[in-house]
Amino acid sequence: QLVGNIKLYGEDLHLTSAVIFGGVNMNNQIKASKQGFDILVATPGRLLDLVNQGHLKFSQLEIFVLDEADRMLDMGFINDVKKIIAKLPKERQTLFFSATMPKDVAVLAASILNNPVRVEVTPESTTVEKIDQRVNLVEKANKPLLLKSIIDSEGDDSLFLVFSKTKHNANRIVEFLEKQNIPFIYGNWLSSI
Repeated sequence: QLVGNIKLYGEDLHLTSAVIFGGVNMNNQIKASKQGFDILVATPGRLLDLVNQGHLKFSQLEIFVLDEADRMLDMGFINDVKKIIAKLPKERQTLFFSATMPKDVAVLAASILNNPVRVEVTPESTTVEKIDQRVNLVEKANKPLLLKSIIDSEGDDSLFLVFSKTKHNANRIVEFLEKQNIPFIYGNWLSSI
């Protein structure tokens, strides 16, 4: 997705780009790295693999962007990110993007940024008081029954927003609601973004 946006926005800039990620054969990625590029989008693990094998060098790197830093920490990529940062040229511009700023992210930012300028799009916000949030730890097989129980206990005047990880799971929730004669509106907003 990111590479597609780079190509679209940079169409008239004549910039070349490449993408490197794990889980696929690296031969095409090695070939792309030999052709050169202006912008590289990479996952930490595969990037480290190609650097350690000598297929990529950071000597001409001018701008380093760490996007989704909070998610990288959550997913356990922090050590790979630190290894990459240690290999980067000292003279570079570093851009650091994070949707949230937990303590671990702030510590990482402080360790890699010199004289940083912090830009916040919106301040951290709390949930509107009218919204009731809960966490219910339940076995997967019992989730539909818990959902029905919550809906039944709140009455007809309540509105619920139910998220699912996959479209397949969303379809299963819809089938369950239909069988229970519970009215709903089904939407797949993410696919239209």
